[in-house]
Amino acid sequence: MSDQVRSVALGAKAPGPMSTEPETPSESFASLFETEQKQNPKRGRARTYNVGESVQGVVFRIGKDAVFVELDGKAEGYIEDVELKDADGQLTVKMGDTVRAVVVERSSDGGVIRLGKSAPKGQGAEGLMRAKESGLPVEGVVSGVNKGGLEVTVDGMRAFCPSRAVDTRFVSDLETYVGQRLKFIVTAVKEGGREVTLSRRAVLEQEQQEARAKIQDKLVVGAVLRGRVSSTREFGAFVDLGGVEGLLPASELSHDRALRPDDVVKVGDEIDVQVLKIEPDPKRPDQQKLTLSLKALAGDPWETAATKLPEGSIHEGRVMRLAAFGAFVQLAPGLDGLLHVSEMSGEMGPDGAPVMPKVGDAISVRVLKVDSAQRRIGLAPSDAPAKPGRPARGATASSITQGAIVTGKISRIEPFGVFVQIDGAQARGLLPAQELQRLKAGDLHKTWPIGTDVRAKVVSVDGSGKIRLSINAAKDDEERATFDDYRAKEYERSGGAMGALGQKLKQAGLLGAQGKSKKK
Repeated sequence: MSDQVRSVALGAKAPGPMSTEPETPSESFASLFETEQKQNPKRGRARTYNVGESVQGVVFRIGKDAVFVELDGKAEGYIEDVELKDADGQLTVKMGDTVRAVVVERSSDGGVIRLGKSAPKGQGAEGLMRAKESGLPVEGVVSGVNKGGLEVTVDGMRAFCPSRAVDTRFVSDLETYVGQRLKFIVTAVKEGGREVTLSRRAVLEQEQQEARAKIQDKLVVGAVLRGRVSSTREFGAFVDLGGVEGLLPASELSHDRALRPDDVVKVGDEIDVQVLKIEPDPKRPDQQKLTLSLKALAGDPWETAATKLPEGSIHEGRVMRLAAFGAFVQLAPGLDGLLHVSEMSGEMGPDGAPVMPKVGDAISVRVLKVDSAQRRIGLAPSDAPAKPGRPARGATASSITQGAIVTGKISRIEPFGVFVQIDGAQARGLLPAQELQRLKAGDLHKTWPIGTDVRAKVVSVDGSGKIRLSINAAKDDEERATFDDYRAKEYERSGGAMGALGQKLKQAGLLGAQGKSKKK
C-alpha cells in the first residue's frame, strides 16, 4: 500500500484532491484501494472473494474509522471499527491479531473488499446456509415467544431459537427478549429456508472464549479483578469480568450472613472481586467455573475480635441459628459467638428440653472467652441491658471464698460431674460425679438434670478461679450448726450446770472447763 494510502488509513489528511471534499467511509476506502491497486499491480492477481465467503486475515493497520486486514499477501480488506469494539467502546484487536470475518461487499473489479463480523444481509436462505457453514453470526429481531423458545426474524425470514439456546444460563422470562436485536449462530437450515434454527448461546460462548483467552493470564487464584454485576439470585450474584462470568456466592458477599445478595450489590455495579476457585465446569468440559469473593477484600474481623469484644464485656446480639448444644449469636459482621445450653437459665420446656431463644431474637450476652486462633467466642446471658464495652456486674469467681454456702441451678452435665450456675454471681462451680453418684446412683442426666436447684459448700477456689463444690459438705455444716444450736440451748436451760449431758460432752472434749461449747 502506498504511503498516501497508509496515511489516510491511519486517519491522517492526505494531500491533493483527495482531501478537498468529504467522502463517506465506503467511498474513501474504495478510493484508497483503487489508488493502491494502480500503484501496486500485483494486487490485481489476488484471487476473487465472493460476498458471504468466510475469510481470515491479519491486522496490519488500524485507522481512524476502520481496521485493515491482509488476507493472502495479495489482497486486503477492511472492517469498520464499530464491529470490533466492546461494550465500553474499546477496540478488541491490535496489530498482528488474526481476525475471522465474512466478505460483506466488494467492488465490481474485486479491488475493494469490505469485511464484517456478521453474515451479510439480503442473501436469503442461501446466505443463511453460508452463515451456517462459516459459523459467523447473523443479526435478528426477536418477534415473539412460544413454549419452546424465541421467534426471530432474520433477513426477512422466520427463524426459531430454542429456550435452551437463548443464554448460557437458565432464563425464566423469555418475554424480556421480545423486540431486541441480537446476534445468533445458524445451526440448521431446512426445507429451502422454511425451517431455520438459531442459537444465541453459541454466540455468547464464543465471545466468552475470546474474552477468556485475553484475560487467561490474569485468571489465577488470589487475583483481584474488576467486574460488573450482571445478575443477582438468591444464591449469589454473577459478575462479568470482561466476557468471562464468575459466581459470587451469597456466603462470599459479606461477613454479615444475614444480608441477601440484593442488599449488597445491584445489577450494573462495578466491583473488585478476588478469585477464590478455578475448576472445570462439569456441564461444559471445555470451560471453567470461577468462584469469586467480595468479603475477602473486606479484611478478617477475627484479627481485631479480642480488642472489640474483651472478656466480661456485654453486647447486644442477634440469634442467627440454633443447635442442640446452644445458640449462635452474631455480635458483629463475621463474629458469631456460642451461647451454650449450659450457660442458659436451665428452664425446661414441656418436652423436657431446655428452653432456647428463637432465631432472629435480639438478646444481651456477656463475653466469656475469645479464642481468635480457633475462631470461637463463648457467651453467657447478661442480666442487664447491654452497653458495648461495659464490664460485667455481680459477684465473680474471685469474690467467692472457700467455705461459703451457695445456691444455684445445674447448667451443664459432663461425665466427671455437673456445673452449677451460682445464684447472684457470674460464676460456676463443679460438683464431682463421684459425690453425686453416692447421693443418687444412676445416669447424671436423669438423677441430676439441668435446672435442678442445688445448695452446696465451696470447698476450694484455685488460682484460675475454678470453684469446687460439695453438697455433703454443706449438709455436714448444716447438721453441725443444728447440733451446736441445740447444745447451746441445753446449756442455757440447765443454768450452766453440767448435768449428765454436760459430763458426757466434757468427756468427749466438746465443752471447755467453764461449760462453754467449743467452736469447730
